[in-house]
Amino acid sequence: MLAYWSTVSPFFSHGQRNRFSCKSDDLQTPTAVPQPKKRAVVIGSGWAGLGAAHHLCKQGLDVTVLEGGYESELSRITSSPDEFGMRGFSYPYRNIFALVEELGIKPFTNWTTSAQYSADGLLEVKFPVLQDLPQWPTPLGTLLYTQFARLDLLDRLTSLPLMAAVVDFDNTDDAWRRYDSITARELFKQFGCSEKLYSSVLDPLLQVGLFAPAEQCSAAATLGMLYYFVLAHQKDFDFVWTRGTVKEKIFDPWIDNLKGKGCKFLNGRRVTDFGYNDETGSISEVVCGKESLKADAVVLAVGIGMLQEIVKSSAVLSRREEFLKVLNLSCTDLLTVKLQLDKKVNIPNASNACSGQDDDSYAWTFFDLNKIYDDYKEEESSFIQADFFNANELLPLKDEDIASKALSCLSKCIKGIDGATIIDKEIGRFPRSLTRYFPGSYKYMMRGTTSFSNMFMAGDWIMSRHGSWLQEKSYVMGIEAANRVVDYLEEGNFAKIMPVEEDESHIQYLRSLSRSFSDLKLQLPWSDFFIQ
Repeated sequence: MLAYWSTVSPFFSHGQRNRFSCKSDDLQTPTAVPQPKKRAVVIGSGWAGLGAAHHLCKQGLDVTVLEGGYESELSRITSSPDEFGMRGFSYPYRNIFALVEELGIKPFTNWTTSAQYSADGLLEVKFPVLQDLPQWPTPLGTLLYTQFARLDLLDRLTSLPLMAAVVDFDNTDDAWRRYDSITARELFKQFGCSEKLYSSVLDPLLQVGLFAPAEQCSAAATLGMLYYFVLAHQKDFDFVWTRGTVKEKIFDPWIDNLKGKGCKFLNGRRVTDFGYNDETGSISEVVCGKESLKADAVVLAVGIGMLQEIVKSSAVLSRREEFLKVLNLSCTDLLTVKLQLDKKVNIPNASNACSGQDDDSYAWTFFDLNKIYDDYKEEESSFIQADFFNANELLPLKDEDIASKALSCLSKCIKGIDGATIIDKEIGRFPRSLTRYFPGSYKYMMRGTTSFSNMFMAGDWIMSRHGSWLQEKSYVMGIEAANRVVDYLEEGNFAKIMPVEEDESHIQYLRSLSRSFSDLKLQLPWSDFFIQ
C-alpha cells in the first residue's frame, strides 16, 4: 500500500546479515529461476552520486542515475555544478586518486605552486610544493616554508596559540557542537591572532575555502577545513589540477565506464516527490513529474539548494523533521568567468586566490589555463579563468559587464595585462550551489542515514567522521551511501574507504591529553552551570 505519511523504520546494521541458514541437503534443489536485480536510484550526478553509482554497479544492482541538471532564473545547465569552476585536488584526496587509477585515466597536472593576493593586488603569500621540502612536524613546516611577502615573523607567531583549538577540535559530534556556535573571527580573536594575520591570510583563505568571510563562517567548519588542508601534515596544502575541465578529464570517462557496466543515466529529470510504502517504512518509487521509477533503495546525492527545492515539492519528505530542518540551511553563489585575451601575459603561478575590497561581498580565484590545460599550452593568446565566490551581487550583471569586471580585477594582480582586449568569454552562473557553514548550521545538517529505511544521503555537506572536505568528502560520502545500500539490501560487498592519514604523533598525544582534561572538567561540581 502506498501512502504519503511517515513512520520510522530501523536501519539494518550489517551485523544482521545472513542471520538465517540451513543445510543444502535438507532441501530439494528447486529449478533455478532468475531473480530480478534490485533497483537503486541515485539522484545527482556529481562526485557523490557517481561515487555511489560506481560501487553499486560493481555489486550487480540495477542502477539508474538521475541527472536533474542545474536550473535557476539566471541559468539553465544540464550538468552538475561539480563539473564547473576550478577546484584543485589536494594531497590528502586519497580516495579520488585511487579512483582515477582504477579508471586508468591520467587527468592531473604536476603539483603546482600557488599565491594569494590582497584586495589591492599585492602579493601576500606564495605557497611552494611542500612535499618537495624536508618534512617538519606540523605546523612548523607550513610556517617555515610558506613565503609571506608582507607578514612579519611576530604576526606569523600569533597563529601558534590557535593550535590549541585545532588540537581540541577532533571532529567528534561534541567538538562540532562546542565550536559551531561561534564565528571564525571570534575564534581567531579569542586565540590572539594579529589583525594583519587575520586580514591578509586567514580571512581570505576562508573566503575561497568556505566561500564566505570569517565573520559568517562557523568556527567548527573553519577548524575542520584548516586542519585537513593546511595543518594536519606539511604536504597537505599541495594541489594538482585537471588538465582540462573536470567534466572532460574525469566525469565523461567515468560515466562511460559506468554505462559499460549497465548503469543508466536519465537526463533532465527533476525529482518532485516519492512514493512511500507504509507497510515497510520505505521509499517505493521516485517521482519526476508525471514519470516515476520503482526503487528498492534511493541515494539522495544533491546539494543543499536542490534538496530544499525537492523538500518543498515533496509531500513525503516535507513530513519528516530531518528534511524540514534542511530548509534552515544556506548556500552561496558561484560565478565562473573564462577569458581569452588578444595577447600572452605572464602569470607567475598557475593558481591564485584574492580577497575582495572591503565593500565587496565576494572573494575570487584566478588561474593561468595556458599552464594547466593541455589544449592551451601552445596558444599565443592568454586563457584565464576567474571564479567568484559569494557572488550574489555579480550574477544579475550582463555577460559583457561581468567580463569587464573580471578583467579589472585581474589587472590589479597581473603585470602586463593592461591594454589587453577580450576576444572571447564564457560566463557560468551557479546560484546557491556552494555549501555555507554559518554559525549554528551544524544542528540542521543531515547524516548519512534517514528515517526512511532505504533512503541514504551523500554530499560534501553531509555530516561524517571521515574528516575529509570538498570533492574528496563528496566522493567518500557517495561510497558510504553505497555501502549502506549494500547493507540494507543484503546484497553485494562493502567498498573499502581509505581513511585520512592519521594524526602526527605529537598531535595524537596532545589530543589524548585534551580529552582527558575535558573528561576531568565534566566530573567537577557545577561543570554544566556555565556556557560550554
